[in-house]
Amino acid sequence: MKKIFLLFVLVAFAFAPLFAESLFSFSVLADTPLYKESSADPYAFNSHLSVIRALDENNKPRTIKGVVVEHGSSSDRAFYADMYFMDEALKDKNNMYLHMKGGTSVGLLRTSFKGYEWVPEIDFEVNLAGYINTVFNLFSKNEALAFDGSYFLGGSLRFGNMITLRGGVHHFSGHYGDEVINKYYAYNAVDHGTTYGGGSLIKNYQDLYGGEADKEYYLIEPVEYVRDNSWLLAIQADVIDGLRVYAETEIPMNPSWLRPVVHCPADYRNMVKEEGRPTLISRIGGDASDGEHVPSDQLEAQEELMRTANGAYKALRIHFGAEYRYSFGFGTAFAAFDLQLHQDGQTLHQLGTYSKSNPWETELTIGGGVEFPAFSSESHVIRVEAYYHNGRVPSVQWFYQRMNYVSVGFTFI
Repeated sequence: MKKIFLLFVLVAFAFAPLFAESLFSFSVLADTPLYKESSADPYAFNSHLSVIRALDENNKPRTIKGVVVEHGSSSDRAFYADMYFMDEALKDKNNMYLHMKGGTSVGLLRTSFKGYEWVPEIDFEVNLAGYINTVFNLFSKNEALAFDGSYFLGGSLRFGNMITLRGGVHHFSGHYGDEVINKYYAYNAVDHGTTYGGGSLIKNYQDLYGGEADKEYYLIEPVEYVRDNSWLLAIQADVIDGLRVYAETEIPMNPSWLRPVVHCPADYRNMVKEEGRPTLISRIGGDASDGEHVPSDQLEAQEELMRTANGAYKALRIHFGAEYRYSFGFGTAFAAFDLQLHQDGQTLHQLGTYSKSNPWETELTIGGGVEFPAFSSESHVIRVEAYYHNGRVPSVQWFYQRMNYVSVGFTFI
């Protein structure tokens, strides 16, 4: 006890000059968070409004992927089918969309050390961020394709106004727009009164997608994209005046509720396995009320296939980028790029196709614009911007569908 007390006295004595010179300060609800949201990051926590024009008819939201069970006389199999939801989405001239996102990043509590001799300035902050996101068709009746949301709770640590670290819990999930789902069922003539294996009969499957005439096809459910909670880790550096670079990684927690089942690492722990309940991968893909009803032989083969990763497959998301700003008097011009790498691309988003040799799926966003002070505020800006994007549709429900587009719009931060 005496040794602990002596150590406490020595530490207090060593740091006494720091407190004596008022080198520490505390603040609540800082004007701007320590970690700056990346301009070109499609998943940044900001408020955004833009018009999107698809550049490739084969790369725009045309289908909703569904879990389909093929029922035959001898055996069943399950697969993820890309199924159309309405004729209007297939027409060449219907390639305009409205992207709306409302979000923010807030520094809740901040402790600042002003620096002392050889020790640089250090700031620590508790950070809360989130957004609600949607994409509308700018044709037909302007249906909302989907709604998704995300939040982050963690902390940021900045050293010498140059390097900022960020870490915490990230959650995102979403759902399809009701009108789009209703049209999806109608377009494919899904008969909810005729069921098998937990699914509803798809009357139009053979006519629309060329299914075998002697088989029946049952829709279990439209595929979700939910990653429960993940760890988000990031680093950002102001290299020279005006130039900022960053890198981030997202690691789904273990255990984590990953959907669809094809993305779920087979070695993820199941917290209730000891109680005799099904494994996590069988819970998501099996016969549970909210499972994908994949036949047991396919599910076992899928789990065995994922185990060939030897623990390397974790459904990671890694991205990095850079942005440069130049002030010219009444505003600031900027250019930015962001590159996203999704490990779930190794599954090809289909049952039985995972391979360690498959490439990660990539997303590239590049563009720029001009920033102006918002409402005479130095801490908030309105950004007029234009981007080129080659990657996923900017809504997590369409994670499996790529989109090649240009966008023009506004961001508020």
